[in-house]
Amino acid sequence: MPEEFGLTPVEIEIQPQVRDKVYKRLRQAIVEGRLKPGERLIERKFAQLLGVSRTPVREAIRILESEGLVVNLPRVGAVVAQVTDTEVMEVYRIRAVLEGLAARMAAEKIKPEEMNALTGRLEAIEQLALKKRLGELEGVHLEFHKVIYQAACSPRLYEMIISLIDYITRYTRVGYCHPGRLEEATREHRQLLEAIKRKDGVLAERVAREHIDNSRRAYFSEMANHSMSMVPVI
Repeated sequence: MPEEFGLTPVEIEIQPQVRDKVYKRLRQAIVEGRLKPGERLIERKFAQLLGVSRTPVREAIRILESEGLVVNLPRVGAVVAQVTDTEVMEVYRIRAVLEGLAARMAAEKIKPEEMNALTGRLEAIEQLALKKRLGELEGVHLEFHKVIYQAACSPRLYEMIISLIDYITRYTRVGYCHPGRLEEATREHRQLLEAIKRKDGVLAERVAREHIDNSRRAYFSEMANHSMSMVPVI
């Protein structure tokens, strides 16, 4: 059934548009954990689920493979890529540098309307965290950080960080399930906002990097607690 992975048939349009829609649906299913690490991506099956030919499915899978979200195994075919501890550590290290830089630049360049937007997002984060509404919190959390990325006024830096968003989302879900991490992260967001508000770029960068380091520790602690080697669905 099309609903098996939260996927729905795409409209019959010209081939590139169909491919792009199939790609977006498969990518979202992988990132959200509905298609799990090690799961096979059978062209015939997904073509039927989505109501398209096998060609756009094949092309979408190739794009996902180029992004590292899918691997092609001998005698098995395309499967959702496993996430290794080394890869997770690499992403966290890159994030710490990039987000620290973005926070520093944002503190120096943020506009009043962006500061208002940042404050509004933080207030929403604090309310949702208090009520443990993790599903809604995820979206607002991303919006909070996007305001910072944009306030840095560096299109290249913005694109570099955005390219990691899918990984950020997957790891954040795990880390937030570690006891006390949700409350700790909420306090860190408040500290980050205050540093940016005071236009203290050095402090903002330090807080941002410490926030990522704490997130990394929470992620690995949670994974160790559950003795898992793959990113779980939350």
